[in-house]
Amino acid sequence: MKSILERYFNQEIGINLEKPFHIETATIVAATDTHFSILDNIHGYTHHFSYHTIVQIIEHPNGVDISDGFLFQEHKHFPMIIKIGHMFEYIPA
Repeated sequence: MKSILERYFNQEIGINLEKPFHIETATIVAATDTHFSILDNIHGYTHHFSYHTIVQIIEHPNGVDISDGFLFQEHKHFPMIIKIGHMFEYIPA
């Protein structure tokens, strides 16, 4: 994983940071042997993730296009997208 993520160091990528099915813009700021770190481009927070949280990495030489699923929504273009696993909260009724 480290070698894949290092190629995108200091570049904006897409990641499902807050919600499982919503891709946000972030910048990869570190890739170590055990984890990677991103800078959240919305709030400016730094997030650290273990490589075990990565479910999927999508990359393409021409970039990856996604949309938020809304009609007439502009597509976003990223050199790479990281999908991380999210823990679901169970709130009893």
